[in-house]
Amino acid sequence: MYYLIAYDISNDKTRRLAVKLCKKAGLTRVQRSLFMGAAPVPKIQDIRNELSPLLDPKTDSLTIQPLDKAAYQRLSFTGKKWSKKDIAREHDIIFI
Repeated sequence: MYYLIAYDISNDKTRRLAVKLCKKAGLTRVQRSLFMGAAPVPKIQDIRNELSPLLDPKTDSLTIQPLDKAAYQRLSFTGKKWSKKDIAREHDIIFI
């Protein structure tokens, strides 16, 4: 399954943990607080389970959006060029 994970976390330590967990799950950082790519469900659950209790409900947010292959193929990037190999880690994904 493909995922898009975005967060807005005010605490530096919690934000660093978010980065570490996303990278550990095999996701690619495409913006400062946006990761995407293919990852196993247990790794995504780990991200949610470890970060949720640390988030301040008044200031912080964590968004985890699952994407099926068709939705992932329809993603569009403008600006900085990304290699589909870097993000999808597969050869059959095409970004338009």
